[in-house]
Amino acid sequence: MRIRGSLSQRRFTRITALVTSALLPAAIVTALLPGTAFAAPVAGKNVLYTTDADFDQGVLQDVNHDAPNNNQLQLNKETAFFPFVNVAASVRGTMLRIDVNTGEIVGEWRSAPDGRGRNPSRTTVDKFGNTWLSNRDESEGGRGSVTRIGVTLGGTRVNSDGSLNPAGAYLQGPFAYNTCADRDNDGLIATSRGATDIRPWTNAGGADNNGGVTTAADECIINYTRVTGTNTRTVAVDADNDLWTGGADRDHEQLDGTTGQPVAGTQFNLGCGGYGGLVDQAGTLWSARFGANLLRYVPSTGTGTCLDTTHGDYGLGMDPNTGEIWHTSFGGNRVTKLDPSGTVIASYAHGNNTAQGVAVDSNHNVWVAHSLNNATTVGHLRTDGTYVGNVSLPGGNGPTGVAVDTNGKVWVTNYNTSNVMRIDPAAGPIGGGGFPVGAVDLTVDLGAGAGPYNYSDMTGSVLGKITAPQGTWSVVQDGGVNGQTWGKVTWNTEPQGSVPPGTSITVEARTSDTEAGLAGVPFAAVANGTQFTMTGRYIEVRATLKAGPDGTSPILSDLRIQTSDRTGVFSCQATVLKIAALVSTQANPADVPCVDDHENLATVQLSAGILTVRANALDARTDQTPDNLTASPPAAGDNATSTAQVESTRITSALVTIELGVIRSTAGATCVNGPGGLVPQFSGSSQIASLKINGVSVTVGSAPLTIPLVIGSLRLNSTTTTGTTVVQQAVVLDTLLTDVVIGEAKANVEATAGNPGGTPCRV
Repeated sequence: MRIRGSLSQRRFTRITALVTSALLPAAIVTALLPGTAFAAPVAGKNVLYTTDADFDQGVLQDVNHDAPNNNQLQLNKETAFFPFVNVAASVRGTMLRIDVNTGEIVGEWRSAPDGRGRNPSRTTVDKFGNTWLSNRDESEGGRGSVTRIGVTLGGTRVNSDGSLNPAGAYLQGPFAYNTCADRDNDGLIATSRGATDIRPWTNAGGADNNGGVTTAADECIINYTRVTGTNTRTVAVDADNDLWTGGADRDHEQLDGTTGQPVAGTQFNLGCGGYGGLVDQAGTLWSARFGANLLRYVPSTGTGTCLDTTHGDYGLGMDPNTGEIWHTSFGGNRVTKLDPSGTVIASYAHGNNTAQGVAVDSNHNVWVAHSLNNATTVGHLRTDGTYVGNVSLPGGNGPTGVAVDTNGKVWVTNYNTSNVMRIDPAAGPIGGGGFPVGAVDLTVDLGAGAGPYNYSDMTGSVLGKITAPQGTWSVVQDGGVNGQTWGKVTWNTEPQGSVPPGTSITVEARTSDTEAGLAGVPFAAVANGTQFTMTGRYIEVRATLKAGPDGTSPILSDLRIQTSDRTGVFSCQATVLKIAALVSTQANPADVPCVDDHENLATVQLSAGILTVRANALDARTDQTPDNLTASPPAAGDNATSTAQVESTRITSALVTIELGVIRSTAGATCVNGPGGLVPQFSGSSQIASLKINGVSVTVGSAPLTIPLVIGSLRLNSTTTTGTTVVQQAVVLDTLLTDVVIGEAKANVEATAGNPGGTPCRV
């Protein structure tokens, strides 16, 4: 089916279990998305997600279950992105995150460790809402640096002991969404409460000089990486969520989006670029200004070119409708439109002699920041070149960067006045072409000395609306106990599920004993319906849907998350001697469940009725592999065995004397591969070394044999097997008054409650 659209207001996610202001003070719920409810982890060991209500227990990013295609997930027609603008406070050496709906500053973070170069000037957002920033003052050792800041939605402000405190330094789950890492494993996230709450990053002993965040007190600082590009400026995320960086020395390289570390073999230098940058929908890297000006580089072929200043020389933006590149020139009242191959289409005036950042929205508007050279306006033109007018910035001076937010409004950073402003494109007077010029509807003060020299994809709009035609659904499930073993994720078992050619659904999982600890664990891919082993009370599962080249969406109809809890257990018991109701030397008397046990006895004499039994060196043993069935999923070779052995036995009565040599009896239940998966296989055997009856030797070994006697019958080496049980008895003497059993071994499988027909070989 084709990718379907959704209302623009329903941008990011739906999460159930709404928390109202009556339940939690506003100060406690941080950075929740507008209209977003608050989600606790889903409790359960075996949970199926298939209805709209089921899917709403997780986080929907760029996927929907809209009518008429309810009770399944498909991709949105237009990718949404996180409702934040991420501003590099260049002079202060920090980054601030602002809620685009309220203007609230939800956090502020240092851009680099103490003693390292800061002065961040560009930010960009990856597909999971994390923000990368570049530090343009770092060049020591011929290397620059970039930093990644995670994102937390929801959570409750607490003290370090978990006690409720709206001004607490920590966040405690449950979270609506979290990528910050619980580095100290205390179950809490230590992170900024907002503007000026900047946590230390001491870099004690130079621990983080070469990369790493070991000394960062704020656990939302998740990566600090040294890169080959000195005085780094270019930061651009590609469709695989990897980061491209570039610096003043024109060195560029790729960082792995999962680890945050450089990807070997990706560094290159064509003598141009390293200023602002972006990755277009074809995967081409554009990087501006340094050296021979504009870089256009195709990673798939490892080829690129440098384009001269007739193509522009400063800020870069992209038309989300056409993929065309817009490139400002710092001087000359000119912004240039390029086709994706780098060919100039046209140049247009934008309303001011100087310009820096540029952004293009999905409604065919182009927005140009008129530079830190004491400008007080943002230029507005249409993608066909029609000049609409200049947006005045009351109280704003030195606009350097512009970006479009998830609501379609435009944010501008003002370097000289240390504030940011939001522009409503539908407001203001009517300008050229009959379109509204736009007007500022919100101003956010960043505090003295912020100096937001910031132009880049600071909202995630370039990646979210152009670069990444994909969406995710994720959910956190609570297994109830620490160390819970998870074993299987199954999806698309219903006929609605489909993965057409060219599309894909990738499912990944990670586990932790705390919800906060999940973000610090890398996701690992899991196969559909295939056993795996991950341990931790909480499991987070993420399904990523990717569209085909023609826009076709895969369909996720259902997904089930299960622990490796088996549907049954082994039972086992070994008994050396029974006469009437008397029992001697028995391993695992309880029988269910099977446990490792060992009992022995030097000698015993028991009498009942006309019979007396004397036995020497009695030994009973039971064993289960693995010892703890709850700690691992079923595997071929899992088994329960029982063994009973006695060195010599003498049975006497008035008419018969029976003498037996070494008796050994064994029974086992083992998981083996069978039709449809693992099944239990039962086995039993016994052996009698020698037998004399009234002094006469009788040949016997391991084969079944029944010998009639004047007092009854003697059955040897009998095996009784059912669909769930095996019982091996080496010697059974049946008499009218008393029975004697020597060397009995049992191994069974027993279904657990609620799992009729279950076995330890299945989950």
